[in-house]
Amino acid sequence: MRLTVLGCSGSFAGPTSPASGYLVQAEQDGRSVSLVLDLGNGALGALQRHLDPDAVSAIFITHLHPDHCLDLTGLYVYRKYHPNRPPVPALPVYAPAGAQERLAAAYEGMDERGMDEQLHFHPVHDGSRVRLGPFVVTAYRVNHPVEAYGYRVEADGQVLAYTGDTDTCERLQALCADADLVLADSAFVEGRDLLRG
Repeated sequence: MRLTVLGCSGSFAGPTSPASGYLVQAEQDGRSVSLVLDLGNGALGALQRHLDPDAVSAIFITHLHPDHCLDLTGLYVYRKYHPNRPPVPALPVYAPAGAQERLAAAYEGMDERGMDEQLHFHPVHDGSRVRLGPFVVTAYRVNHPVEAYGYRVEADGQVLAYTGDTDTCERLQALCADADLVLADSAFVEGRDLLRG
């Protein structure tokens, strides 16, 4: 399993990094299978430096704050209007309930079909499990002011645990247990976390 950091700036894209976005790849039968964990603002541009967005097999969104999902609107445009590509099936997007409506509202003015022909949204819940190529991805509900999930990604005997935005919570223990790599968003909480120097 390979991990590429597309962006890791918190809350908004920074001068040298997009917001959250991570490319995870593994081999199966001589071909690379690619997943994306979050696609925050700016991450779609970075993704294109590593592979054609049409080569992505699925996207997993932790929560619906813009710094974790907003570039899905750009991906919709890429897939719908790209002039030199044949039609492709809708890309599976696994996300909290309401993602399709939220992102359609962000891209106001589309026709009655919305994003359906380009992005196929699947709501996740605590314990949701998706098998895709060599991957098994399990969702864990985490502690954030909005509905949010961490993802445990397993392939080839390796485990990547991605927390997304969360405060401490009981589900982190199961999410991160025996992981080969824990990819954890982190930040200071004003008034609670003190920097001592």
